[in-house]
Amino acid sequence: MILGLDDIPGGTAFVSFLFWMVLTGLYYLVCYQAALNVLDDVTRNSWLKIPAMLCAAVPTAGLMVVFHYKPYVFAVLVSITNYFRVQKKILIPNPKWKNMKINPALFYLASYGYIASFTALAFYFPTLDFSQ
Repeated sequence: MILGLDDIPGGTAFVSFLFWMVLTGLYYLVCYQAALNVLDDVTRNSWLKIPAMLCAAVPTAGLMVVFHYKPYVFAVLVSITNYFRVQKKILIPNPKWKNMKINPALFYLASYGYIASFTALAFYFPTLDFSQ
């Protein structure tokens, strides 16, 4: 007789938790670290940063909807780490930018707008009905 996850007390809940942890880690690396750093490198101090980040929130939220991921903890996690990410960019200039002084208001507004947008869209997209 082979035991399955249903036979182990808490087996399916533990696997679901591990799956959630893996998805959170992947979203943190891809949808937060990589996306924001690439957009920062491309847009630098341009005000196009805000619409670029708002547009980038759509595929991020779509990816969360595909995997039925609810970003409760993730939104709090990236909101906290985003403060330190922008502070680091303010205090330690990026050598690729040749000591260009960044606009803190622009960086905070764009990155927190991105976080708020993908969180709101991740909760909104599942309510859409495309069956008609």
